[in-house]
Amino acid sequence: MLHTIVLHFILLTSFVHLQESTAREADEAYRQGDYATAIEHYEAVLDKQCASAKLYYNLGNAYYRTDQMGLAILNYRRALRLEPSMTDARENLALAESRTVDRIDVLPQFFLVRWVDTLCTRITPTAWRIIWLVLLALTGAAVVLVRLGASRSLRKGALAGGLVVVALLLLTTWLMLRSTHRFNAHAEAVVMPPAITVKGSPEAQSLDKLILHEGTLVTISDSLSSWYKITIADGTTGWCRAEDVERI
Repeated sequence: MLHTIVLHFILLTSFVHLQESTAREADEAYRQGDYATAIEHYEAVLDKQCASAKLYYNLGNAYYRTDQMGLAILNYRRALRLEPSMTDARENLALAESRTVDRIDVLPQFFLVRWVDTLCTRITPTAWRIIWLVLLALTGAAVVLVRLGASRSLRKGALAGGLVVVALLLLTTWLMLRSTHRFNAHAEAVVMPPAITVKGSPEAQSLDKLILHEGTLVTISDSLSSWYKITIADGTTGWCRAEDVERI
């Protein structure tokens, strides 16, 4: 039993060292301007389920340098999905998107809906869980003070503060669940080919609705066979082939 555990530990350590070595080789290739080799190494590390915001960001930079804007945008967005506060990824994403063809007006949203979407995008589910645990601990502390407070004024203050904390806890619970669902859904995707035709229904002979180009962000709302139902930023919906987009 001990021998098996030690063997697994050695194999895991060797695997980690191998991935770190490959990532360093990718970084060195990027510094030398050998972006094709850098891409190959970064992709090799990511294929081993070693995803991180930094790796996606570096891969996005390598694709940007080779003028593959769709893949650059995809990887910048994957980096931001894992680490929404990564300013460099957000700035480089804006640069990459400025080089795409499509200019789509964003559908206006009620400010509360926009506020909730921003919170769910900019704060990861893990961060929401930490906030939730802190508020839960504060709720417990308020309950203790209400029951065991040394003075009446302290108990009244604890009750008032506790009610506020409970309200925040309920709001945080809702936002945490919404953020987790959004994170796990992988509903957002990026158009990969230079141009695709969006159809009115999930069949090749249906009417064309619009043309989308490489790098455009879409939201997948349904699927049927090899087709995805997608929505773009202005609210327009249609169907495209699953192979034409890559989930973030």
